[in-house]
Amino acid sequence: MKKTISILAISALLFSCSSGPSNVAKNFTENLAKGKVDEAKKYATESTGKMIDFASGFGGLPVDPNFKFEMIKDSIVDNKAWVTFTNQKGKKETIEVVKIDGDWLVHMESKK
Repeated sequence: MKKTISILAISALLFSCSSGPSNVAKNFTENLAKGKVDEAKKYATESTGKMIDFASGFGGLPVDPNFKFEMIKDSIVDNKAWVTFTNQKGKKETIEVVKIDGDWLVHMESKK
């Protein structure tokens, strides 16, 4: 019985970590950097997905097949999170992640 409870607890911990804001940001940025637009959009809000489609239609998305996500920190407040990581040029960048219907998704505002 103790073994079953331990396995369930470990499974729940692993599942909750795999879908948290940091992992969503990691999956989104790595897929986007490697040119896997459709895969990246799975981790994005609908409006962010549309922005990605628009940018990729104009060839505005640089591809770096060797990109590795390196998280610096994250902050979570209610249904919003901010994940700071190093970008392809080695500079700090922060990405917003929001919780919609129980799922964390990257949300980017268009810069006007």
